[in-house]
Amino acid sequence: MYYFIHSCLYPFIYFDMKKNYLLFLFFILLLLFIITHPTASTKAAADGLLLWYRQILPALLPLAILSNILVYSNYMQLVTKYLHPLTRHIFKTSEGGCFALLGGIFFGFPMGSKISADLVANHAISRKEGEILAACFNQLSPVFFSGYLMTHILNLPDMIPESFFFLYLPPCIYAWAKLRKNSFSDTKKSASIPRLDFGIIDAGIMNGFEALTKLGGYIILFSVFAAMLHTYNRHYPLFNLFCTGCVEVTTGISCLKDTNLPSNCTYALALFFASFGGLCGFAQTCSMTKNCGFSRKQYLLLRLVFALISCVCGFVFYSLFHSV
Repeated sequence: MYYFIHSCLYPFIYFDMKKNYLLFLFFILLLLFIITHPTASTKAAADGLLLWYRQILPALLPLAILSNILVYSNYMQLVTKYLHPLTRHIFKTSEGGCFALLGGIFFGFPMGSKISADLVANHAISRKEGEILAACFNQLSPVFFSGYLMTHILNLPDMIPESFFFLYLPPCIYAWAKLRKNSFSDTKKSASIPRLDFGIIDAGIMNGFEALTKLGGYIILFSVFAAMLHTYNRHYPLFNLFCTGCVEVTTGISCLKDTNLPSNCTYALALFFASFGGLCGFAQTCSMTKNCGFSRKQYLLLRLVFALISCVCGFVFYSLFHSV
C-alpha cells in the first residue's frame, strides 16, 4: 500500500526547486480564476478570511503566543521536568520532545508542527525526533474536533469518545513504535537559565501573529481553489465534496452538513478529512517547518495512511453499531 500511495502522490510530493512546475501551475490557475470569476473568488476569499478571523485566530493565537514564550524563555524546562517522567513510560521521547508531544495533543493543528520546529531550531530536540512528533501530533485539537465537527456539524456528541479513538490512535501507535525504536535522549546543550522579560514576550507575540497570518493566507488561497472546483464541476457534487475536504479541511467539514450521503459515509469522510488535514494544512505545516529539514514526502504519506485507517475504522464501527 505504501508504494501504491507513493506512486499516486508522486507529482505532489516532489515539487522542489527543480520540479516546482505544479506549484507554478496552481498559482496560474488561481490567478486566471480570480480574473475571470471575480464574484466567486471574492466570496470565497471573504469566506476564508471570516473562517480564519472568527474560528482559527481566537482559538490558536493565544496558544501560539504562550508556546512561544515558554520555548524562548526556557521555562519549558520546568514544564517538561515534571511531565516527562509520566510520558516516558509510553512514548520514549526526550525531555524536550515531551513538550512537543503534549503541546501537539492539547493545542492541536498547526501548533503541533510549530512547537516541534521551534524546539529543533533551539536545539532542544533532534531533527529526527521533531520530524516524528510533527507528523504524528499535529492533528485537529480535541476542542475543535469535539465541539465543531462532532457536535455542530455531525450532531453526534454521543460518539465523541469513539471518534477520539479513531482519530488519534493510528498516529499514536506509529509514534510509539518509532520513538521506542530510536530511543531519543536529551540533547546536550549549554545550561540555559530561565528568563522572562518584555523582549521575550514581545517576540512571542510577534512570532504568534506571523505564524497565524501565514495560516490565514493559506486558508484564503485554498478557499479560492475550492471555489474554482465548484465552479467548473457542477455535475459531480460528491467529487467536489471530497476534493474540497482534501484541499481545505475546515471548508470540507462544513460542507458535510448539507450532504445527502448515508450517515456512515458522512462520518467516515469526516474522520478522513480531520485526520488528513488537507493540502492547505500540509502547506501550512511546510511553512512552519521549512527551516528544520523535515521530510515533506514522509509527512504527506503518513497523514494519508492515518486518514485511511481512521476512515475505514469509523465506517465499520458506525455501520455495525450506530446505524439506525
